[in-house]
Amino acid sequence: MCIKNIAPHGTVEKKIHSIVDSMNEDVAYLFMNWSQANEAVDNICKPSIIYVLPPAGEFDISWAQVKDSPDAQIAFVAPTDFDFDGHENDDIIERMKRLCVLFIKTFNDSGLFEQIQGKLEYQVLYDFFDQNVTGIVINPKLKEEEGIFVCDDISRTEDNE
Repeated sequence: MCIKNIAPHGTVEKKIHSIVDSMNEDVAYLFMNWSQANEAVDNICKPSIIYVLPPAGEFDISWAQVKDSPDAQIAFVAPTDFDFDGHENDDIIERMKRLCVLFIKTFNDSGLFEQIQGKLEYQVLYDFFDQNVTGIVINPKLKEEEGIFVCDDISRTEDNE
């Protein structure tokens, strides 16, 4: 048995990154934990999507396949001025909500994961980071449509391309 190298779309994170890239929006993409994100947002100058390193998840194991289902946190943030007023902040939050909806639409259209449906709570990020950014964060349970195949070797379809 061998464990193959990871292909360009061979992880949940790489799949999320490909979804963000396919949105065709002028946004930055970050993948890191909250502490790293706190430092990274010091240098952002445009709306950003932050896929936070999942703290946990679960495997769905079947006869020939293991699907990953991480407990995700995805933030949609934009820089703001220190002395913004409530109307400016509300406008940024609404733009980040719309960016989130576009992400969910693109996510659902990708076929890489089970669709996000039903109620999905969000939290407003206000004064969360050291840098002045505002936005929202969602906590969806991501469920891969196709996982790692477990037969003679351990691989994903993409590993063989």
